[in-house]
Amino acid sequence: MLDPVLVALGFLVGAAVGLTGVGSGTLLTPLLILVAGSRPALAIGTSVAFAALTKLAGTWQHARHGTVDGGLCLRLACGSVPGALLGARLVDLLQAADTAQADARLGLALGLALLGAAGASLLRAAGWSWSVSPGARPGWRGAAGLGLGIGLLVGLTSVGAGSLLTAALTLLYGLPAARLVGTVVAHGLLLDTVAATAHGLSGRVEPLLASQLLLGSMPGVLLGSWLCGRLPGRPVRVGIAVMLALAGARLARLL
Repeated sequence: MLDPVLVALGFLVGAAVGLTGVGSGTLLTPLLILVAGSRPALAIGTSVAFAALTKLAGTWQHARHGTVDGGLCLRLACGSVPGALLGARLVDLLQAADTAQADARLGLALGLALLGAAGASLLRAAGWSWSVSPGARPGWRGAAGLGLGIGLLVGLTSVGAGSLLTAALTLLYGLPAARLVGTVVAHGLLLDTVAATAHGLSGRVEPLLASQLLLGSMPGVLLGSWLCGRLPGRPVRVGIAVMLALAGARLARLL
Protein backbone atom coordinates (compact mmCIF):
# COMPACT_ATOMS: atom_id res chain seq x y z
CA MET A 1 0.00 0.00 0.00
CA LEU A 2 1.09 3.53 -0.72
CA ASP A 3 2.10 5.60 2.28
CA PRO A 4 0.90 9.20 1.68
CA VAL A 5 3.50 10.53 4.12
CA LEU A 6 6.36 9.03 2.08
CA VAL A 7 4.88 10.25 -1.20
CA ALA A 8 4.51 13.75 0.30
CA LEU A 9 8.12 13.70 1.54
CA GLY A 10 9.29 12.67 -1.92
CA PHE A 11 7.27 15.52 -3.45
CA LEU A 12 8.77 18.06 -1.02
CA VAL A 13 12.33 16.90 -1.66
CA GLY A 14 11.77 16.76 -5.42
CA ALA A 15 10.44 20.33 -5.39
CA ALA A 16 13.54 21.47 -3.47
CA VAL A 17 15.81 19.73 -5.99
CA GLY A 18 13.97 21.37 -8.88
CA LEU A 19 14.23 24.80 -7.24
CA THR A 20 17.85 24.71 -6.05
CA GLY A 21 19.57 21.67 -7.61
CA VAL A 22 20.42 20.19 -4.20
CA GLY A 23 18.57 18.39 -1.44
CA SER A 24 17.99 14.83 -2.65
CA GLY A 25 20.16 13.39 0.12
CA THR A 26 20.59 16.33 2.48
CA LEU A 27 16.88 17.05 2.97
CA LEU A 28 15.51 13.53 2.69
CA THR A 29 17.50 11.84 5.47
CA PRO A 30 16.39 14.14 8.34
CA LEU A 31 12.81 14.08 7.02
CA LEU A 32 12.77 10.28 7.05
CA ILE A 33 14.07 10.23 10.62
CA LEU A 34 12.07 13.11 12.11
CA VAL A 35 8.81 12.74 10.17
CA ALA A 36 8.60 9.12 8.97
CA GLY A 37 10.30 7.64 12.04
CA SER A 38 12.96 5.68 10.12
CA ARG A 39 16.09 4.47 11.87
CA PRO A 40 19.13 6.63 10.97
CA ALA A 41 21.10 3.82 9.28
CA LEU A 42 18.17 2.83 7.05
CA ALA A 43 17.35 6.48 6.29
CA ILE A 44 20.96 7.15 5.23
CA GLY A 45 21.19 4.12 2.93
CA THR A 46 17.79 4.71 1.33
CA SER A 47 18.51 8.42 0.87
CA VAL A 48 21.72 7.88 -1.09
CA ALA A 49 19.94 5.33 -3.30
CA PHE A 50 17.12 7.84 -3.89
CA ALA A 51 19.68 10.57 -4.61
CA ALA A 52 21.49 8.43 -7.20
CA LEU A 53 18.25 7.66 -9.04
CA THR A 54 17.12 11.30 -9.07
CA LYS A 55 20.46 12.39 -10.59
CA LEU A 56 20.30 10.03 -13.58
CA ALA A 57 18.14 12.31 -15.73
CA GLY A 58 19.97 15.44 -14.57
CA THR A 59 23.37 14.02 -15.50
CA TRP A 60 22.13 12.96 -18.94
CA GLN A 61 20.66 16.41 -19.56
CA HIS A 62 23.83 18.25 -18.46
CA ALA A 63 26.04 15.93 -20.51
CA ARG A 64 23.94 16.67 -23.61
CA HIS A 65 24.49 20.40 -23.12
CA GLY A 66 28.21 20.07 -22.40
CA THR A 67 28.00 21.47 -18.87
CA VAL A 68 29.90 18.61 -17.17
CA ASP A 69 33.60 19.09 -16.44
CA GLY A 70 34.78 15.50 -16.84
CA GLY A 71 38.30 16.23 -15.65
CA LEU A 72 37.12 17.80 -12.41
CA CYS A 73 34.67 14.92 -11.85
CA LEU A 74 37.56 12.46 -12.19
CA ARG A 75 39.74 14.43 -9.78
CA LEU A 76 36.97 14.58 -7.20
CA ALA A 77 36.12 10.89 -7.63
CA CYS A 78 39.71 9.86 -6.86
CA GLY A 79 39.00 10.91 -3.27
CA SER A 80 35.22 10.65 -3.01
CA VAL A 81 34.84 7.00 -4.08
CA PRO A 82 37.19 5.58 -1.42
CA GLY A 83 35.77 8.13 1.03
CA ALA A 84 32.21 6.88 0.46
CA LEU A 85 33.30 3.27 0.91
CA LEU A 86 35.09 4.21 4.12
CA GLY A 87 32.02 6.07 5.42
CA ALA A 88 29.74 3.10 4.72
CA ARG A 89 32.26 0.80 6.41
CA LEU A 90 32.22 3.00 9.50
CA VAL A 91 28.44 2.56 9.66
CA ASP A 92 28.99 -1.23 9.47
CA LEU A 93 31.42 -1.08 12.39
CA LEU A 94 29.12 1.11 14.48
CA GLN A 95 26.19 -1.25 13.95
CA ALA A 96 28.30 -4.30 14.68
CA ALA A 97 29.45 -2.81 17.99
CA ASP A 98 26.03 -1.67 19.30
CA THR A 99 22.93 -1.06 17.19
CA ALA A 100 21.28 1.31 19.67
CA GLN A 101 24.45 3.34 20.15
CA ALA A 102 24.98 3.34 16.38
CA ASP A 103 21.62 5.06 15.82
CA ALA A 104 22.45 7.72 18.41
CA ARG A 105 25.92 8.38 16.99
CA LEU A 106 24.70 8.44 13.39
CA GLY A 107 21.98 10.90 14.40
CA LEU A 108 24.59 13.14 16.01
CA ALA A 109 26.92 12.92 12.98
CA LEU A 110 24.02 13.68 10.66
CA GLY A 111 22.95 16.66 12.78
CA LEU A 112 26.44 18.16 12.73
CA ALA A 113 26.73 17.58 8.96
CA LEU A 114 23.39 19.33 8.41
CA LEU A 115 24.52 22.30 10.48
CA GLY A 116 27.65 22.50 8.35
CA ALA A 117 25.61 22.28 5.15
CA ALA A 118 23.25 25.00 6.40
CA GLY A 119 26.14 27.30 7.27
CA ALA A 120 27.82 26.75 3.90
CA SER A 121 24.53 27.38 2.08
CA LEU A 122 23.99 30.65 3.96
CA LEU A 123 27.49 31.85 3.12
CA ARG A 124 26.90 30.99 -0.53
CA ALA A 125 23.54 32.78 -0.53
CA ALA A 126 25.23 35.82 0.99
CA GLY A 127 27.73 35.87 -1.88
CA TRP A 128 30.82 35.24 0.24
CA SER A 129 33.95 33.86 -1.41
CA TRP A 130 37.52 33.20 -0.28
CA SER A 131 38.78 32.31 -3.73
CA VAL A 132 42.22 33.74 -4.48
CA SER A 133 41.89 33.16 -8.22
CA PRO A 134 38.19 32.97 -9.15
CA GLY A 135 37.38 30.41 -11.83
CA ALA A 136 40.55 28.34 -11.32
CA ARG A 137 39.84 24.61 -11.15
CA PRO A 138 41.28 22.70 -8.18
CA GLY A 139 44.30 20.53 -9.00
CA TRP A 140 44.56 16.80 -8.41
CA ARG A 141 45.52 17.04 -4.75
CA GLY A 142 43.00 19.74 -3.87
CA ALA A 143 40.13 18.02 -5.70
CA ALA A 144 40.97 14.56 -4.37
CA GLY A 145 41.26 15.90 -0.82
CA LEU A 146 37.96 17.74 -1.13
CA GLY A 147 36.39 14.63 -2.66
CA LEU A 148 37.68 12.45 0.17
CA GLY A 149 36.01 14.63 2.79
CA ILE A 150 32.75 14.86 0.84
CA GLY A 151 32.72 11.12 0.10
CA LEU A 152 33.31 10.24 3.75
CA LEU A 153 30.39 12.45 4.81
CA VAL A 154 28.09 11.01 2.14
CA GLY A 155 28.93 7.42 3.10
CA LEU A 156 28.47 8.16 6.79
CA THR A 157 25.52 10.59 6.75
CA SER A 158 24.25 10.92 3.10
CA VAL A 159 24.93 14.70 3.34
CA GLY A 160 27.29 16.64 1.09
CA ALA A 161 27.24 15.34 -2.50
CA GLY A 162 25.30 18.39 -3.68
CA SER A 163 24.98 20.95 -0.90
CA LEU A 164 28.48 20.94 0.61
CA LEU A 165 30.36 20.30 -2.65
CA THR A 166 28.52 23.11 -4.46
CA ALA A 167 29.23 25.51 -1.60
CA ALA A 168 32.89 24.46 -1.37
CA LEU A 169 33.56 24.86 -5.09
CA THR A 170 31.79 28.23 -5.07
CA LEU A 171 33.36 29.64 -1.90
CA LEU A 172 36.88 28.26 -2.27
CA TYR A 173 37.35 28.38 -6.04
CA GLY A 174 34.69 30.76 -7.32
CA LEU A 175 33.74 28.41 -10.15
CA PRO A 176 31.17 29.85 -12.58
CA ALA A 177 27.63 28.51 -12.31
CA ALA A 178 27.54 27.46 -15.97
CA ARG A 179 29.54 24.27 -15.44
CA LEU A 180 29.39 24.03 -11.67
CA VAL A 181 25.89 22.56 -11.41
CA GLY A 182 26.39 20.00 -14.17
CA THR A 183 29.70 18.86 -12.70
CA VAL A 184 28.27 18.53 -9.18
CA VAL A 185 25.25 16.56 -10.46
CA ALA A 186 27.39 14.18 -12.54
CA HIS A 187 29.87 13.61 -9.73
CA GLY A 188 26.96 13.18 -7.30
CA LEU A 189 25.52 10.42 -9.48
CA LEU A 190 28.80 8.48 -9.27
CA LEU A 191 29.32 9.16 -5.56
CA ASP A 192 25.75 8.32 -4.52
CA THR A 193 25.76 5.16 -6.63
CA VAL A 194 28.93 3.91 -4.91
CA ALA A 195 27.56 4.81 -1.45
CA ALA A 196 24.16 3.25 -2.21
CA THR A 197 25.80 0.03 -3.40
CA ALA A 198 27.87 -0.21 -0.23
CA HIS A 199 24.86 0.45 2.00
CA GLY A 200 22.67 -1.88 -0.07
CA LEU A 201 25.11 -4.78 0.33
CA SER A 202 24.79 -4.26 4.09
CA GLY A 203 20.97 -4.26 3.95
CA ARG A 204 20.47 -0.54 4.61
CA VAL A 205 18.49 0.28 1.45
CA GLU A 206 14.72 -0.28 1.47
CA PRO A 207 13.52 -0.58 -2.18
CA LEU A 208 9.81 -0.17 -1.36
CA LEU A 209 10.53 2.97 0.67
CA ALA A 210 12.66 4.43 -2.13
CA SER A 211 10.04 3.66 -4.79
CA GLN A 212 7.31 5.52 -2.90
CA LEU A 213 9.61 8.50 -2.39
CA LEU A 214 10.40 8.51 -6.12
CA LEU A 215 6.69 8.44 -6.95
CA GLY A 216 6.25 11.73 -5.11
CA SER A 217 9.51 13.27 -6.27
CA MET A 218 8.71 13.12 -10.00
CA PRO A 219 5.91 15.73 -9.96
CA GLY A 220 7.84 17.62 -7.27
CA VAL A 221 10.89 18.04 -9.52
CA LEU A 222 8.67 19.20 -12.39
CA LEU A 223 6.95 21.77 -10.16
CA GLY A 224 10.22 22.97 -8.65
CA SER A 225 11.81 23.33 -12.10
CA TRP A 226 8.80 25.32 -13.30
CA LEU A 227 8.95 27.60 -10.25
CA CYS A 228 12.74 27.99 -10.47
CA GLY A 229 12.64 30.91 -12.88
CA ARG A 230 9.60 32.44 -11.22
CA LEU A 231 10.76 32.62 -7.60
CA PRO A 232 13.75 34.60 -6.27
CA GLY A 233 16.60 32.14 -5.77
CA ARG A 234 18.26 33.64 -2.69
CA PRO A 235 15.23 33.59 -0.34
CA VAL A 236 14.52 29.97 -1.34
CA ARG A 237 18.10 28.93 -0.57
CA VAL A 238 18.03 30.79 2.74
CA GLY A 239 14.75 29.11 3.67
CA ILE A 240 16.12 25.65 2.92
CA ALA A 241 19.32 26.45 4.84
CA VAL A 242 17.26 27.49 7.88
CA MET A 243 15.27 24.25 7.64
CA LEU A 244 18.51 22.25 7.48
CA ALA A 245 19.84 24.11 10.51
CA LEU A 246 16.71 23.36 12.55
CA ALA A 247 16.77 19.68 11.56
CA GLY A 248 20.49 19.49 12.31
CA ALA A 249 20.04 21.06 15.73
CA ARG A 250 17.20 18.65 16.50
CA LEU A 251 19.22 15.58 15.49
CA ALA A 252 22.29 16.83 17.36
CA ARG A 253 20.00 17.31 20.38
CA LEU A 254 20.67 21.02 20.59
CA LEU A 255 16.91 21.69 20.52
